[in-house]
Amino acid sequence: MSSRSSLCLADHFRKGGWLPASREVLQKWLADALKECADNASRGTFTLLPVIAEFEAFILNNAEMYMRFHQMFEGATSPFPTDYKKLLLLFNKIIQEAPTYGAIGPPIYMVISQAMDTQGGFTTFLSTELNKQFKRIFAHWADFLNTERSRYVLNDKEGGWFSEPALIEMQKHFDGLTFDETFECLPYLAHKGFSSWEHFFNRTFRPHVRTLEFPERDDIINGACESVLYNIATAVKERDTFWLKGEPYSLMHMLNHDPDYAEQFVGGTVFQGFLEVTGYHRWHSPVTGTIKKIVHIEGTYFVQSPATLGEPSMLEDSEADVPPFLRSLAFITSLTTRALIFIESSNPLIGLMCFMAIGMTEISTCEVTVQENQSVTRGDQLGMFHFGGSSHVLVFCPETNITFFSEYDTPGQHVKVRAAIAGVA
Repeated sequence: MSSRSSLCLADHFRKGGWLPASREVLQKWLADALKECADNASRGTFTLLPVIAEFEAFILNNAEMYMRFHQMFEGATSPFPTDYKKLLLLFNKIIQEAPTYGAIGPPIYMVISQAMDTQGGFTTFLSTELNKQFKRIFAHWADFLNTERSRYVLNDKEGGWFSEPALIEMQKHFDGLTFDETFECLPYLAHKGFSSWEHFFNRTFRPHVRTLEFPERDDIINGACESVLYNIATAVKERDTFWLKGEPYSLMHMLNHDPDYAEQFVGGTVFQGFLEVTGYHRWHSPVTGTIKKIVHIEGTYFVQSPATLGEPSMLEDSEADVPPFLRSLAFITSLTTRALIFIESSNPLIGLMCFMAIGMTEISTCEVTVQENQSVTRGDQLGMFHFGGSSHVLVFCPETNITFFSEYDTPGQHVKVRAAIAGVA
């Protein structure tokens, strides 16, 4: 049983950096990016990066991929890429740049979103070999985002991450604190002392920010991520039709049929939130206990629920609507790249629980910073996402009598990391 209502989350997705500010803004950005690529090619100043050339060879030399990369663009409309060659040109451009703040959203998701919304795209993006190619592309991009060269967007100019609109968005949930008061940085230095774009994006809190609520009580479960609540579901089934409308959770698929622990969660409770691109991207333990097992699962990057295929996209429908992929966040828990951290709580009323870090589109690197058999206290860091926002899930066993507090039981509510979100009895 799910608590997710028809509440429109579009405003949260847009303000959190997952959606373009408007259709017109996205259209202009796509048209300008494609024109830049075409102009560079005509001047002879354009060269495909080796990782993109390898991707192109993968398409050309694999008959099935060659067919599918044509099928997904049947019916494609400008300003989205209308063939795989234009798509690769955009990839080549994007992974040599640092993301700017503002009006677009994750750039690779933006350029590929129309192709995702087709049967051809859906089938193609499930390919294991294709997702290995995407992983190589993202690794190349990550290398750049970890260099000093990526800091050029860390400024107060338009599109800079320290511009007034960006600071307002990053400060909005911190009770009047400024960015400099909230996050560890060196305000008097260039780029506020951040050594790279990645360093900025995985910034840490100052010691007085997001301290643990009710540290003395072991019957409290705390927020694992700074996030927006997407869904709460109870009595979750062992296996379910996660690809149909309604997005029921399918525990065995979510937990990768884990032979040690998956069955213990059948009939239990799921709490899912999504992180904002503009937010804080580290994960913290919701309970005190012992890390029993850590599992890394390679998965997909660009799939939406097949129940949403062909539904209006960002350029075709009211801007109040959430596009198909962002209505598929429960669906992707069974398929995308993710990390599982099983924790045995020291309070038997909580018992075994699982934290899931879930990649979304190009934001799919899940770094776990704890080890198996390690003891953790509520609020301790478990790991982080790289590049930006994503999704996370807390899974509890059916024996855990958990009640989510009223501030954290309705989709769209902001969840503070380390806040008391639930209790057990």
